[in-house]
Amino acid sequence: MKAIALIVTFAFGLGLGALGAAVRLSSNPADPGNAPGVATAAPAGAVAAGTSASRPCADEALLRRVVRDELMAAAAAGMAQDSPGAAAAVGAPAPVSSAEQIEHINRRVDDHIRAGVISESEMARLQSEIATLDPAARRAAMQRLVRAMNSGALDGRL
Repeated sequence: MKAIALIVTFAFGLGLGALGAAVRLSSNPADPGNAPGVATAAPAGAVAAGTSASRPCADEALLRRVVRDELMAAAAAGMAQDSPGAAAAVGAPAPVSSAEQIEHINRRVDDHIRAGVISESEMARLQSEIATLDPAARRAAMQRLVRAMNSGALDGRL
């Protein structure tokens, strides 16, 4: 979810930058009668650099199209990650957990609860192992872990 917020913020910043450049290039500060957005001759520096007054519009349209495509792709990726049935909708089978794997992870959770404390690195490793379980086993393991943390039997951070 953070990635989508960063992309939206970045796209908004790019849009504001393009809008500011378009207004700056299209208005003549020496003639106050010109309204922003009305095309006029480009400043001498812009012509010397090889740009024209019509180029910001083409660049702005291209920028808008690129930002729109990126936002749609990010939104689709975000929805695929956030929805619980996304893996099934895409056609990827849900992971099947073996009894040994479930027992191993449950033993690790129990060991941490008995110890009463879990470091951030151990929690990250445990969560990555829990993520490999099928949805039902993953939910059960996370519930045990969260209940232990909420009751105070396990001191750590998710």
